[in-house]
Amino acid sequence: MLESRIARAAAKLWYTKMIYVQQSVPVPRDSPVIVSGADDPDRVLLLGNGPTHGWGTVTHELAMTGQLARALTRRTTRPTDIRYIGDEMMPMAAVQAYIGDTSLAPFDLVLVVLSMNDAVRLTPADEYRADMIRLLDRLASETKPSARVIIAGIQEVDSLPEYRGIAARIGQRRADLLNAITRELVGRYDGFQFFEHSAPQAEPGRPYGSPALYAEWSDAFASISAPALDEARALDPYRFEHELTEHQWQWKPGEKVMATADHEALDRLAQEAKQHFGADAAWISLMDGDRQFFVANTAPQGRSGPAETSICQYTVQGDEPLIIENTFRDERTKDSPMNDVGQLRFYAGAPIKNEAGENIGTFCVLNVMPKSKGSMDEQDLQEWASRAQGEILKLAATTEQPADRAADQDATV
Repeated sequence: MLESRIARAAAKLWYTKMIYVQQSVPVPRDSPVIVSGADDPDRVLLLGNGPTHGWGTVTHELAMTGQLARALTRRTTRPTDIRYIGDEMMPMAAVQAYIGDTSLAPFDLVLVVLSMNDAVRLTPADEYRADMIRLLDRLASETKPSARVIIAGIQEVDSLPEYRGIAARIGQRRADLLNAITRELVGRYDGFQFFEHSAPQAEPGRPYGSPALYAEWSDAFASISAPALDEARALDPYRFEHELTEHQWQWKPGEKVMATADHEALDRLAQEAKQHFGADAAWISLMDGDRQFFVANTAPQGRSGPAETSICQYTVQGDEPLIIENTFRDERTKDSPMNDVGQLRFYAGAPIKNEAGENIGTFCVLNVMPKSKGSMDEQDLQEWASRAQGEILKLAATTEQPADRAADQDATV
């Protein structure tokens, strides 16, 4: 038992190290929704981590989300709309939080590509089984009767750039075990399929991912997904209109801030803050409803994550900076499933406000090692948050559309 705990601790630390080694690898930060504009498209939910995260690309159009939409349309000759939910650092234990209050009813197909990070972090089999059952039960109960569900197996662990030798062998043994569990569980549900697949060969010089890699991978997924969509459509003669959207914003300017491609000033601010505070990660985020959106982030996370697993949910509850010396021991954060993935123990954050004085986001810095509260100058932290706030409000103002301004003027007449 002690040996297994030591092995798992080492595996988690190795995974975290590899993730932060990849901080310079680009990932998509744009909207993870591909919309065809057609009246009656096939609607697909892509739920996953690993290859679905889009390592090595800067837009979901070139990552698996866009590539899969095109691959499916080539096979079915019908337009395809896809929404992606997930992140490289999403463990199986956090999948429910990532789905949040998203309605699963509109989707004709749910494609799940998960569990690689659970395999290489040696997630215990009983924990994985319980979380997988919860996911499958939710998909079975909340999707429409005609919907099809495909659960992809974990590909070869040595397809990951940083996993060779003993790390790959240990991870592969756990991947084989988790695949066996998933295959057995999927067989209990009508309309569900388990799909075993292999990772395509990476392009020379692009070990983490590329558009060509995702195109090849998407074609493999489309080979099983296209017939499933044909079946779903045949079983669903009474189809209804539903436009896939990423999020219903409460702070409306937030949508415009996230839609603009010009986050250069905020990206630079996050990088400077990481250096200034000696942090392992720094990010600037918007907290809206049940989601946290990363406007700038030095960590290799994607565009958004669930608010309920974020430490920043506590920061926006007050007006003062929040400092947590050790997130693994603090009552508010010690049970978060994200601790097991990111291994970030020290947190210091300050709220960001809109022009009405409402908390709309956070500026924060984080470290892998715990630190004392006294090591952080709260006034300095607040000043950096104010700089981030100024940039966000500037973006919110400059991205306002002429039609919006005209509507506001009409409303005052």
